[in-house]
Order: sequence, then C-alpha cells, then structure tokens
Amino acid sequence: MATPDGQPDNKYGLLSSEIVDMLRDYEYSYFREDKPIPFCGLLIYPIQVRNFEVFSHCASCFTLNKNEDPQGVPMSHLDYLLSRTQLPNREEAQLWSYKINKIIELVFRITNGLKCKKCGRVMQYSDQAFIEFAQNLQKFAEGNVEEGAAPPSLKCPECDGNEFEEMIKAVKDDNGKYSLVIDGHTINKRDFNKLRQIVLYQNFYDYADDSWVDPAVKRDHDERMRIEQQRNDLHASIEKKVVCLSITTSYKFEEIYDMSIRKFTLALATVDDLINYKIMKQAVSSGFVSLPKGQTIEHWIYKPNKDMYGDAYKSTESVQEAVSNL
Repeated sequence: MATPDGQPDNKYGLLSSEIVDMLRDYEYSYFREDKPIPFCGLLIYPIQVRNFEVFSHCASCFTLNKNEDPQGVPMSHLDYLLSRTQLPNREEAQLWSYKINKIIELVFRITNGLKCKKCGRVMQYSDQAFIEFAQNLQKFAEGNVEEGAAPPSLKCPECDGNEFEEMIKAVKDDNGKYSLVIDGHTINKRDFNKLRQIVLYQNFYDYADDSWVDPAVKRDHDERMRIEQQRNDLHASIEKKVVCLSITTSYKFEEIYDMSIRKFTLALATVDDLINYKIMKQAVSSGFVSLPKGQTIEHWIYKPNKDMYGDAYKSTESVQEAVSNL
C-alpha cells in the first residue's frame, strides 16, 4: 500500500489495501494482547520465546520472495514455497520440507503426524508404533515376509482404530495448483498470502514489509549490518537476552520463556531505551554532555519510527573502510 505521494508505506510496503486493513484491525484486536487469531477454522497463536530460534530458522517460509526468482514470478507464494521441497538438491529440499512442517506446528500449535479418525489421537511419525509399521511395510514390499502373509496395518495405540488422516499435507488440484490441508482445514493460495503477513506482523512488533526493495539493495544492507554487528560484537543468544531481561525486571526465567516473541523483543528494546535515556539524562544534567541548541534527549517511550533502508546510499565498501580505519 503506497502513501499519498506514491511511495511505499514504511511499515506495510506495497501490500494490498485489503491485507493492510486486515493487519491494522488485527493490531488492535489480537496482536497487542497476544490473542490467538481465528483463521480458516484454525487458530493462529503467537510464538513463545522458548521457540524463538526454531521460529526464526523457519520464518523464511513466509519471507521468501518469489519475485526474486524468474521461475517464481508466475507462481503463487504457496506454489513457489512448496516447489522448494522438490529441488534437485535433496538436502535442500528436505530442509524446506522440515521448515514448512515445523512452522505450521508452531503457528497453529498442532502436532504433525497421523490423526486417528476414531479417537482423535495424533500419532507422530517418530512414534515407535509408526516406525514399526513403516519397517514392516518395507519388508512386505520387498517380499521379506512369509508367503501368503497379509500386508501390515497401522493401529491406533489408544483405541485400536485403523483409519487416519494426515495433520499436514499439500494437495494439488487438476490445474497443478497447491493448497495446504491442516488438521482437515484447507488453506488456499489466497489464504496463504494472508497467513504470511499475519504471522510476521503478529510476532515481530517492528516488522516492515520490504518485498518492494531492490534485491541488490537488500543484500548490501544485510552485509553492512553483518559487518557493523561483527565490529561491535553485537551478538547475544536468546538465553543471554532472557537473563538480561530478568535481572533488569521482576520477571522470572520461566515467565519470560512463556512470553510471546513480540512482547519479549518489545520489552527488551524498551529496557535498553530506558537505561540509555537515564544515562544521557544524568550526563546532561551534570554537565558532562551538552546538546546542540534546540536539541533534546530522545524520550525512551516516544521514539520516532526509523526507515530500515534510510541509509541505503551507504555502500558496503564505505562501511568496510570505516571499520578498517578504527
């Protein structure tokens, strides 16, 4: 959605007005209170801090930009994502398959596997009962069984039922277009476009759509950020961030791990702003620091939103040169 002067919106980029209106409504209805969001018969839950690393690793399922690949331009975001599971490189294809299944589990708080139609119990593919069934099925297919033996059947350990449905599966229609079926509920390509944005804006309070930014500019920006972080040693594990938030607030570790990622990152950033504000306030009050005429200390609550790519004119080379001169 563009601004009145035709420029991309700093927060919503060039997203459609329909999706922007939905996100703005959800901001007040669901996001800020960490409420689960009704979606296609399911519920989209905010991700907890305990799953931060896994979610961050799998978030590329939603940030993947099909338009950066000529083959992806005519495809839907859902078709392009699922096509990643069919890549010639088997390891890469399996990694995408893992990411897709894992992020669906986290977002909808479901367990992937086979759901018994009789009692509703979900048998995971890692469960011993399923592993034994798969092994017996392979033996049967290879003929390593007694002559006349019946093919193995899978039984529910809970109720002995023998009818199951996949919790997560991709279904292709007659036109070769994909839909996702999650716990019996269908998510088509139009739904998936909404899902991508909902999850990202729900979990990252400062998220801004950057799909409109030139790929070369994005790569240059990411490289400059990496160099500057390396120079300033700006790396901290989630464990360390949890400890930092705990010792500066009254939160206990377990309470923080139960927090949503959104509240955790916002709380951590706010604590950092408050500490810096107090230091600056004390320095100015004591005369150690003087501000230019007309300039005031930036308040720790009322901070302006900054454009992520506002310094895009700075090249990676200029940053490397600045670092090497230190």
